[in-house]
Amino acid sequence: MDKDHYRYMFREQLNGQHFHKKLNQNEDKKAMSEKHGLVLKYRNNLTGNEVNYLTNFEVKTSNFYGLPKIHKSKERQNKRKQFNQRPEITRNHCRTSILIHIVLKPLCNITPRFVRDDMDFLNYIPKSVHQETILVSFDVTSLYTNILHDPGIEAINFCTRIISWKDSQTLSF
Repeated sequence: MDKDHYRYMFREQLNGQHFHKKLNQNEDKKAMSEKHGLVLKYRNNLTGNEVNYLTNFEVKTSNFYGLPKIHKSKERQNKRKQFNQRPEITRNHCRTSILIHIVLKPLCNITPRFVRDDMDFLNYIPKSVHQETILVSFDVTSLYTNILHDPGIEAINFCTRIISWKDSQTLSF
């Protein structure tokens, strides 16, 4: 594999304006300051543990790297000299990301089309199917990096409104 080719591909991806924006300086401290301000502003809506979790840690800059997609069939590997890459951004000390994961994960349980894993997929299909039926499942975990912010936020708001509505319906009885 040609390292220069991959470096070029990653630079092209980072220079794209669709998902990334070039910063003239490291803005981690500024972002942490803004987050602290928001935590203080909304601290009445948070538990003490949540406040501590969001404010008491050292911020570290993310690392960007890419993984070549070499999981193609041997036949394809022999025909290709280069592979596409999957971009990865590590954010080891991003507590808000972890907190959002904790807060949003319960939404998956109320989403009718969420399939947790292969075994869960088996629960959704009939016990018997026609012999010529083709069953397909897709792992879309890695696609989150392709979700635009505004539609993603809109989808989260929609799901949280449904939860609030269901809770209010339950409480009203």
